[in-house]
Amino acid sequence: MIIDEDVVSGGITPVILAKLIENHESETRGRYQKMYNYYMGEHEIKKRKRHFKNSANNKIVTNHAKYITDMIRSYLVGNPISYAVDDEYDIEAVKNAYLEQDIASLDSEIVKDMSIYGRAYELVYSDEETKPCSVRLAPENTFVCYSQSAKSKPLFGVYRYKKYHLDGTCAGSVCYVYDESFKYTYTGWRDSYSGMTLSKTELHYFFGVPLIEYRNNAETQGDFEQLISLIDAYNSLQSDRVNDKEQFVNALLFLRNCDITTEQAKEMLEQGILMGDDDADAEYLSKVLDEADTKVLRDDLKEDIHRMSHVPDLSDESFGNNLSGVAIKYKLLGFEQHIKNKERCLVRTLRERFKLYNTFLTVLNFMKEVPTHRVDIEFTYNLPSNNLETAQMISCLDGKVTNEKLIGQLDFVDDPKEEAELAKQEQADKKAEEYRRRIDENSDLAAGGGY
Repeated sequence: MIIDEDVVSGGITPVILAKLIENHESETRGRYQKMYNYYMGEHEIKKRKRHFKNSANNKIVTNHAKYITDMIRSYLVGNPISYAVDDEYDIEAVKNAYLEQDIASLDSEIVKDMSIYGRAYELVYSDEETKPCSVRLAPENTFVCYSQSAKSKPLFGVYRYKKYHLDGTCAGSVCYVYDESFKYTYTGWRDSYSGMTLSKTELHYFFGVPLIEYRNNAETQGDFEQLISLIDAYNSLQSDRVNDKEQFVNALLFLRNCDITTEQAKEMLEQGILMGDDDADAEYLSKVLDEADTKVLRDDLKEDIHRMSHVPDLSDESFGNNLSGVAIKYKLLGFEQHIKNKERCLVRTLRERFKLYNTFLTVLNFMKEVPTHRVDIEFTYNLPSNNLETAQMISCLDGKVTNEKLIGQLDFVDDPKEEAELAKQEQADKKAEEYRRRIDENSDLAAGGGY
């Protein structure tokens, strides 16, 4: 949310805060709920009503929305994000803080929110042991306000929620505001955010807005947001196919030149026997659906969904088990480009997180300040790889590229720097052991008069 800095130059009053919350709710409430519903399988087709009393009304949901989000999430952060820096800097304190709280799981939840809502939010705070920690905040309850300047500087972040009694009645409202120095707590007793009062002010020692906004793209749109009409069309087509099959089974029997009563018709239905004169005839009245045309339409819709989302259909026959790593990458080229764009947006915000952690730990004298641009943030895509090809490539580049960079190409290595150091130490230990073995052999020869 972009606002004029002059509006809050005198402080964030409860009146201004209530207006900002109202604007945020009006802009996002319906949209966020719709995106969440589609991810959870609550699609528009489920609201369809019967055209006639006895007509079939199946509601088939093929959840492409969830497939798109889960594929992107698993591919991008299925493997933990790694952080590396030059030897002149030390970031072990930040990496340990990440490791202690399993930051990889938080990254996965953040990417999921980015894919669904187009935005994700993280709060960096200090726990009871004065350790920096992070937590994911619900996008529907959170927003960040930016200045109108060219750099769009974050001014403050807002997280709010309502409290409820056990009987479901509202017990009041709570709102936290975070700027570069302080955390402000506003509370109210109404079932709204108007009329709140400032009840507490605290220093947070991060020296930056600790409420971070992750953007999925420049337009802050979800990954399947523009595809909802295609998803609805696919669901309708699949539902109509099942409806037609059901109505075919329940089709009306049309009799010609048969003079029978209702009771006789019921008896023939039970016995499964139909008799008539020479001119008598019977046939079912049913609508015949051309399955070939339907399949073409279904495949076209499915192809459009995957093509426009840039997420491939891995169940397609073109993805065989015997494809090389290069062949797979060619098939995933569009997906790779899409992921690269998301990665660029994600890296920019991960640097903000790193800066907050670095600043806090520097204040505690656990580390020295590290420029964020000197930190390499690397993603290991969760894709089946040909380890034989990778090993051959590493062998060819040995001596031309650093060992750390080469080891980082292996998908089963989480920390290339640590692995390179362990490998170096292992080689040194082997050489020392070999040297000791030779010394022992020479000593034995000397003692036995071998010389």
